Amino acid sequence: MMKLKNAYIVPFLITILLYGCNKQADDNSINISGSDTELSMVESLAENFNKRDSSSHFKVKGGGSQQGITDLIENKSVIANSSRIILDSEIEKAKKNGVEVLQIMFATDALVIITNSKLGVDSLTLKQVEYIFAEKIINWKEVGGPDLPINIYTRDSLSGTHWFLKHKFNIGKIKSSKTLNNTGEIIKAIRNDIGGISYSGLQGVIEKDGKPNGSIWSMPISIDEHHKAITPLNITSVMKGEYPLKRPLYQFINKSKLPLVKNFILYELSGDGQREIGNHGFYPINDYQKQINLLNGFEF
Repeated sequence: MMKLKNAYIVPFLITILLYGCNKQADDNSINISGSDTELSMVESLAENFNKRDSSSHFKVKGGGSQQGITDLIENKSVIANSSRIILDSEIEKAKKNGVEVLQIMFATDALVIITNSKLGVDSLTLKQVEYIFAEKIINWKEVGGPDLPINIYTRDSLSGTHWFLKHKFNIGKIKSSKTLNNTGEIIKAIRNDIGGISYSGLQGVIEKDGKPNGSIWSMPISIDEHHKAITPLNITSVMKGEYPLKRPLYQFINKSKLPLVKNFILYELSGDGQREIGNHGFYPINDYQKQINLLNGFEF
């Protein structure tokens, strides 16, 4: 065992914690931080990988995609989990700090628009979603629902899911929204508010047994009023691109630390790893995304 700041690290340690050091704690410690959407999935992947290779010490925390990218730039982590792309400006900041960023896509997610299951609105178009979050539609009766004001719940600015929604629909600040800290708080708020609406990664609406959360309605979305609304819960529709709010999930890696984490990344991208990703309510990457990983410099 090794002693670190009066605490002992066992052969496998995976916990959600705040670590303030500017450098990696030791050469075998793999700090991973970022997306709350990816948190439980990556914890599980790390735990299963550790059963095969106990030489690595994983420390996984959430905090949002922005926090993960910031930790990577500041050399506080080896891997940043992110549900959004990394910006060119962030890559430049990393370079100035001596961090070369390697980008991979390792899972596919569906951004789910969620409402209370008792609301009674069966589906929405993309335009209706945009207008609701832009506060141009403010009552559910405007989209065929009951005469109730629409209450918007959002994540904070560190959330990659929040970033994706804003950029997908080119939405500015949502003035009347209630900002919550994590997916769990979002789900609880929607469960308790018939007029509420929010968004989540797919894992937020899937229970541990793989079934949808019965108190939350995962809204089917159509491109427009002339097309069929598609549910995010149908893996075939999502993988075919028929569901219009599909997105890749990323990990950004400090390239100088790649020898330390390459076998873990290979496990995530393997058949076993991709099946584990599926167990958490996400979808595997497709052949196109695998080729993008190769072009970005990650060799299988």
